[in-house]
Amino acid sequence: MHVKESTLIPPALWDLHDSNVSLKKVSYAFRFVYKAKFRPPVYWIIPLDGRYVRPWILVVPHATTVLQAIRNNWGPSLEDLTGKFVNLGIPFSTLQLSLSLPRRQPRPKTVFEDFNQPSSFQPNAHTYKIYELRREGFLRHPHARAALLKGGILWRLCKASFEERIGLVNGPSSDVKIFGEARRFYSPVDNVEITWTAWDDILTDDEVDLICGVYHVAVDGRNQWTTLSWWPRPNVFDKCSLWTGYWNTSCESWFQERLGLIRCGKAKMYNTRDWRSKLRFYRSKTKQLCDLTEEASARFIGEVLG
Repeated sequence: MHVKESTLIPPALWDLHDSNVSLKKVSYAFRFVYKAKFRPPVYWIIPLDGRYVRPWILVVPHATTVLQAIRNNWGPSLEDLTGKFVNLGIPFSTLQLSLSLPRRQPRPKTVFEDFNQPSSFQPNAHTYKIYELRREGFLRHPHARAALLKGGILWRLCKASFEERIGLVNGPSSDVKIFGEARRFYSPVDNVEITWTAWDDILTDDEVDLICGVYHVAVDGRNQWTTLSWWPRPNVFDKCSLWTGYWNTSCESWFQERLGLIRCGKAKMYNTRDWRSKLRFYRSKTKQLCDLTEEASARFIGEVLG
């Protein structure tokens, strides 16, 4: 459906149309399984060739990602897929499955910096350089790979730091049971409902704030603080009209323009409200298009691949 006029797109221009059989003729290298009981629901990507099965599960949150892999004939290994996802900033996860109950233990602290600043705080290019050094220091942690797998703004801020360690994306880190999250879910095995524990690396709010360059600045004359950042947090960026599920040319153009202003000392830091305003663009139309494409992709997977 055309977003603006609400008219049907011709089958020749829409490969998810019922009359277009191009995707139905593709030879698939993977089995795509929708896990509705997982929270949030996800798609598991399982190699059909046993040689490419790994001790971890590749998971994506969006049906459009599954269709992108099919259209481009990515594969046949899971490493081929994770390489493509990382190159494009597409979100994904790698899960380590276990039948044992997770043991709760205190998570070691990784962020020790004080990001509180007085009301006289005047950020500049030097302040930004200090932030970059702090960010690079944190990204040496094995579990920091989670930022790369998140896609979007976290991926863009971290990708250069992982160029020599790209293999870290293939499976959870060795510290996953220390810095990771365990999610419980049910899945049948030989017609018996089994409770599984799925582990993957995660970031704390403080770690996300460190990566995005967040500061808490005192409001002069009041016992209050305002939160400013060099870059928008993921919960803001992921809802802006630039973001369409991968790092597109518009995202990169915006990023480079912003970075250039920061480098020459001409950029301001923004709070959450200002970031939403700065990144609004054509949000309603972009969201409608993304939602319609996700819905059509999920329907195709359920009817053709399910």
